[in-house]
Amino acid sequence: MASGFQRRSVRPGKNSGSDATSVSKEFQGDLEDMPDWAKPSPEELEAQAVEESAKRDRAAQRASQRAAAPAMPAGSTSRTIASFSEQPAKPGSIEELRAAMEQIVAAPAPAKPSKQERREAREARKAARQAGEPEELSDDQWREKARGILLRQLTASDKTAKQLKDKLLENECPEDIADEVIDRYAEINLVDDERFAKSWVVARARSRGLARGAIKRELRTKGVDDELAAEALEQIDDEAEEQRARELVRAKLRPESMGADRDKALRRLVGMLGRKGYNGGMAFKVAREEWEERFGNRY
Repeated sequence: MASGFQRRSVRPGKNSGSDATSVSKEFQGDLEDMPDWAKPSPEELEAQAVEESAKRDRAAQRASQRAAAPAMPAGSTSRTIASFSEQPAKPGSIEELRAAMEQIVAAPAPAKPSKQERREAREARKAARQAGEPEELSDDQWREKARGILLRQLTASDKTAKQLKDKLLENECPEDIADEVIDRYAEINLVDDERFAKSWVVARARSRGLARGAIKRELRTKGVDDELAAEALEQIDDEAEEQRARELVRAKLRPESMGADRDKALRRLVGMLGRKGYNGGMAFKVAREEWEERFGNRY
């Protein structure tokens, strides 16, 4: 092969040799074996010779710099690589990398506390809580603990800001940090008293049959202000509330025994509706009308 010639080849198709149709750089034969149309031009040969010469010069420069580098201590796994502008630094050999990994694996792991030590630490924390001593945590640690408590509470069900703050204070979280974390959760809509109130009204009216008065009292105990509660209670109108009261009364009037004593049955029905927040006038009206619809023609 001519000196400095970069190996080229005919990429065989169905037929190789002079019938081939493409050229690649994996040619393993001599230049004279290539067809005339595939041979490099004189300009290509000259460029290849210049490139090969530059490669040899760079290799010689790297070899001289490695020879001039200080010797490494015996057993060292680090490697000093000469830096020069022409070539970037290269990684170490496989043997050096393997030796480094073996050293990492052989290094002793940090000692873990024993079961006895962990048990003693838990007992110490429990004794401190029973004694009323505040837990010694930094502000950042309290913030992290507060976030964990809030996430657990909100995962179980939606909560108001007051409910969450009460839970944090119950866990002895400083009040200013409790307010800070709750405000941050409110900014990202994880805590929203208005959303809570609306969903609470719908759920309590549907599942428990509560009237607006009872639901309003519940919202107040959970820290929802009266304005937000009033807006949420607008989802229930007088007609819907009366219809729900009738459904409750009809369910209680199913047993035949409820028709034996009208006055006793009415007292029981009115009392049931009153406990669910319905006003007395509506409760008595609905109870009387539904009893007469159910038993009026029999008794």
